[in-house]
Amino acid sequence: MREFVFTKYAKKRFVQLEQRVQDRIIEKLRILKTVENLPLKKLHDMDPATHRLRIGPYRLILKPESEQTVIVLDIGHRKDIYKSH
Repeated sequence: MREFVFTKYAKKRFVQLEQRVQDRIIEKLRILKTVENLPLKKLHDMDPATHRLRIGPYRLILKPESEQTVIVLDIGHRKDIYKSH
């Protein structure tokens, strides 16, 4: 089973989101824990982030550590998330 590990910064940003958005993200991550191939898109020129995951209008900026561990570096609305990196 795959594990999603939130950085301290990502946790802070997650808590600031509305409860319904948090619930949607949690449900999506729960489903993705058992999926064999994650539906991730590659990012370019955003070190240390290498991938993103789309959940509605929100994006999770990720860095896969291993086959079973994915680090969540940031969470935000699509209009703002790429500006902060």
